[in-house]
Amino acid sequence: MKIYTSKSGHAKGDTFRELLSMWVESGYCTTEESNDRFCWVDGVGEILLYEYARFDFLPEEWKYGLFSNMQMNDENCSPWIFWARHPRKLEQSIDEGILKYSERETESIFLGKIENQIQYQNRMNFDWRMTLEEFNMPIAMGNVHEYTYTQEEYLDKIKNSKFGLVLPGYGPKCNREIEYLGLGTVPIFTEGCSLDYFNSMVEGVHYLTAKNPVHLKEVIDSITEKQWEELSSNGREWYEENCSREGSFKTTQKIVEEIKCEH
Repeated sequence: MKIYTSKSGHAKGDTFRELLSMWVESGYCTTEESNDRFCWVDGVGEILLYEYARFDFLPEEWKYGLFSNMQMNDENCSPWIFWARHPRKLEQSIDEGILKYSERETESIFLGKIENQIQYQNRMNFDWRMTLEEFNMPIAMGNVHEYTYTQEEYLDKIKNSKFGLVLPGYGPKCNREIEYLGLGTVPIFTEGCSLDYFNSMVEGVHYLTAKNPVHLKEVIDSITEKQWEELSSNGREWYEENCSREGSFKTTQKIVEEIKCEH
């Protein structure tokens, strides 16, 4: 598979672009630069790999589109995969080992921040601090570079937590839920979050949901150690099949092959 990438645009070197570099490194695909700002399979204007959180940027036309975050309601579009903020560092943290229930010191966690008005609207409906054991969400409008924790510290804290709260970000998905799943932390999704993936997750099998902070506490308290171990294991399996270095590529390849067979 050859993927055409932009010389400019969303090319900070993290998120999907970092994952793509891992695909190339492993020999799964090759890349070629184009003058377009998007990523494509088989050439510009063919199969769009849409990596952006929202529809702030869209090409004028495409034959088929794979959408990672917000979804396009069109017969020539499909839900895709998603990724960590830093896929390499998540992969390294996973390789260092996944903690069991009894080894995790924190019951529940949310670490993030608010850096734009959309995130503010999506994340300030409730005061989640009253329920979560560890919560950090500074409001830093316009500051997209400074974080309370290094990426390594952040991943270590997630790895040490049993449950992780999922809130919408700039788009309906965040890198955070992928990091939860990869590290075996059971994600608890809230209203406004997207679960649109090519390979779907199932509530009660891979994840849980909560309506508000009170309900969140009830959900956490209702889960036994055995149930947690099953949820954690199922989430890890889903991550490996859909979001890991190999799994994310194989899922993308499968979608592309199905598109070519149908068209």
